[in-house]
Amino acid sequence: MTCKGAGGKKSKYMYYFCDNCNLYYNEDEIENCLIDYILDLVEYDFNVKKYFYPLLAEKKDNETKQIEDEIKKLKQSKERLMRVFENGIIKEEDFAKDYEFIEKKLAELDTKKIESLNLDKETFNPIHLLAERDIEREKLTEHQIYKDVLLKLWTMKSKEEKQSFISKFIETATLKKDEDGNFDIDKVNFRSSFVEQIDKLYDNGVVDFPTMLERDGKLEDTKISVNMNNEQLQDYLSTLKKDLDINYMDLGEYYFHDDKIDENYDNKSQVAKIRDRHIEFKLKKNQRVIRMVAIKQYKNFLAKPEGKLQLGLVTHTTTKKQHK
Repeated sequence: MTCKGAGGKKSKYMYYFCDNCNLYYNEDEIENCLIDYILDLVEYDFNVKKYFYPLLAEKKDNETKQIEDEIKKLKQSKERLMRVFENGIIKEEDFAKDYEFIEKKLAELDTKKIESLNLDKETFNPIHLLAERDIEREKLTEHQIYKDVLLKLWTMKSKEEKQSFISKFIETATLKKDEDGNFDIDKVNFRSSFVEQIDKLYDNGVVDFPTMLERDGKLEDTKISVNMNNEQLQDYLSTLKKDLDINYMDLGEYYFHDDKIDENYDNKSQVAKIRDRHIEFKLKKNQRVIRMVAIKQYKNFLAKPEGKLQLGLVTHTTTKKQHK
């Protein structure tokens, strides 16, 4: 499937031509098929620019001091805005509008700061950055606006900006039609530069892997850190505690072989047990999972678990009890 512009007006309308079936498809159809991938990339791009780019580069103080001062002031404004909203002084619509404005200004300043960075030096604490990212995500999630923020970051882009954004991460994507005529993703090839970034962030212990939790009969998306040691974990938890009411649950020790748990291994845990190749534990209704943690270092993010692994769970005690 190849991408072409209609009537030379690429900015107004784009379509894709399928060489196999000789049919044209509107760009919006393709976007709808890829939207979950796209929003994951929007989240990644947002987090890298705002938190993790220092792990890929070292700032030049003489060129960025003024920019960082402006960023600091905007972050203070955002904190005041969050407090006003949490106290019910402003409406959600007004909060969302002001929050979007501040985020847009922060994104512009972050872009300027990135331009003054040198690559391949690491001088920032990656675990502090990870914790700061999780703190903001938890606060927005608690008010049920985190996904709205990501979607807004995408929809506010122009056609050209969307095309440029996707091409920054995705080399090629193969789509197939199902029996109902809907598109399904068959294969996505990411750009090597993107993979290299992920590999470097993994080495710093800040790459999240998706996993699922079953809670009250429903599956919940969550994340797991797979390259964090115990010292980093304590650093991460102490940073979270400055802003959030959190709890850490030690789920015990497990023996893995090719992604499978040895059910006969004594996990030495008082709160978790293995049943039918799953780890079971109890949570309170108002405990929302921030992430799971696997305390063992692997050579790369594609490595499969082998041997003993310590597992833990970080939860945020929310102000409201969650419904089952």
